[in-house]
Amino acid sequence: MTPETMTTEAVLNKVRKQFGELDTKAEQAVVYTLAVLQEARANESPAPSHEDGFVSANVSVAQYEAWSPEERFQYLDSAKKSNALWLQWRFKELDAAWLMVIDGKVIAHGPTIQRLPQEREFDALCERYGKYPFAFFNPRLFLIEEFSAWHHTVEPDDDYPTLPIKLEGARGAIELTADFDTGAIDAYFDYDLLVENGLLAQNSRDFEDESAHLGQSFRFIAKPLRVSMVDSTGNVKEIGFFVFCVKNWRSSPFVAINSSRQALVGRSLLFKTAPVVHLDFDARHTELVFKV
Repeated sequence: MTPETMTTEAVLNKVRKQFGELDTKAEQAVVYTLAVLQEARANESPAPSHEDGFVSANVSVAQYEAWSPEERFQYLDSAKKSNALWLQWRFKELDAAWLMVIDGKVIAHGPTIQRLPQEREFDALCERYGKYPFAFFNPRLFLIEEFSAWHHTVEPDDDYPTLPIKLEGARGAIELTADFDTGAIDAYFDYDLLVENGLLAQNSRDFEDESAHLGQSFRFIAKPLRVSMVDSTGNVKEIGFFVFCVKNWRSSPFVAINSSRQALVGRSLLFKTAPVVHLDFDARHTELVFKV
C-alpha cells in the first residue's frame, strides 16, 4: 500500500506504531497535514508534454509586419529565450538545424539551412495558418573554429585561405573574396553590403535572430542568393544557396580576426559545389578545379 492510497486511520496507526499514543493535538496535526497534501495533489496539473511546454503565442502576420524591425526582433528573441529547454529538446529529437513553430507545434524543420522555405513557401505557410511562425536556429550551426591562413589576420605570420565568390540577387550582383574556413558549416556575408548592391531588399516578413561568435553577439537573417564560383580552367558552378546575412558586419565578431573580411565561407558551400581545392601554403594561393 502506498501513502497515496492509505486511509487517514491507517496513517494514524502507522504514526502511533512509530511514536506511541498521540494526544488530540498531535492527531489533529497529522489529519490536517494529510488534508493539505491531498488538496495539493488534487490541484496538481499533469506533467506538461513537450508540446504544452511551449509558452509563447504567435501573432498575426499583419501585427508582425506592423512592428518596427527592433520590435520584430524582440518578439522572436523573447520566444527563443522563454522556450530554451523546449527548443533544446526539439532540436535534438528532430536532429534539426532550424524549426518553425505555430501554437507550440513544429510546422516545418530541416537538417540544414539549405532546406529553409523559399519566400513563396514561407508566405504560403503564413497564409495557411493565419499567423507569423516563430523561426529558430540550432546553436550548433554557429560553432566556428576560425582556422588560420591566406588573408592577413591580426596574428603575426598568419593568413586566411580565400575563395573568389560571385553573388547575385534580384537587382544586383557583386564579386568578392571570402575567407574560407573548414571550421565553419555555413556562409556568412555582410548584410549592409548586400543591401547596398541590390542583392537584398528589406522585407517586413524577415525573421531576424541573434547568436554569438568569439564571445560577441551578432544579429542575422537567412536569405537565399545565387552563388557562383569559377575554377582555374574557367569552369563555372552556380547554385541557389541560403546564407547568413550579418547585420552591422563592420562591428561584428567576424572582423575580429581579419578587419578587411567581407565574408566567411564554411564547408556547406564546398559540399554543394564539390570542387577539388588545392591550398598552396608556400605561395599562399587557393586553386579550385571542378570535375567535368
